[in-house]
Amino acid sequence: MQRENEYVVPSVVMSNEQRAVIVHKDYMLADGLLKEPLRNRYLIDALDVDSFIGLVNEYKEPNSKLFFDDKSIKCIVDFNTKDKAEFCEKRIGLNLVYTPFYRSFNEHLERNLSQREFIFLLKSLFMYITKIDGKPNDNMDVIELAQSLQAVKKFDSIQKNTSSKISLDVEIKSGAKENLTLPNKITFKLPIYEADVSLMGEFEVELFVDIKNDSEFSIKLVCYTAE
Repeated sequence: MQRENEYVVPSVVMSNEQRAVIVHKDYMLADGLLKEPLRNRYLIDALDVDSFIGLVNEYKEPNSKLFFDDKSIKCIVDFNTKDKAEFCEKRIGLNLVYTPFYRSFNEHLERNLSQREFIFLLKSLFMYITKIDGKPNDNMDVIELAQSLQAVKKFDSIQKNTSSKISLDVEIKSGAKENLTLPNKITFKLPIYEADVSLMGEFEVELFVDIKNDSEFSIKLVCYTAE
């Protein structure tokens, strides 16, 4: 004789309105016991903001909730409330992955950069440098500065002039003596998240220069508004 229902759900009556399902630690609650929309489960990852908004609008319910941190934005479609408990979560996510440009910029902050690292930063992000000491930047100004630093063979002295710019007396690889001027502040404006490259962040950094010896220097870039 075949039993009508092969699943037996033990329960404990806590009150007339409440019940608790007891599951042995070696057993799992079968999804087949859950009523229809409760046993549906999905996780959808959107690739951009428009897709995320479209998916949320399509699947949202009255008790849907949005959560976010610095890594992702999540919509829990069937969020648990005090009046209704859901058994299977339905989620729509948007990962907040940094663009390679912002990641590179951020990785160069608050640490001592060698001459080569500083030149690399200027050349790789020159299109996102919008101001030098508060004045609009011509991209060629940055390239010229990077190439001049690249040609430096020896540093004779360093000083700040009245405009707070950093002046370097140097000897270039050809043997000629020159004076280079480093800016005091550089402003970057670049896309932050791959999910929405139209979202631009503007960051002003201050340069602190340290001459280690006559052929090497380090620069620390400090951004007071990075957070």
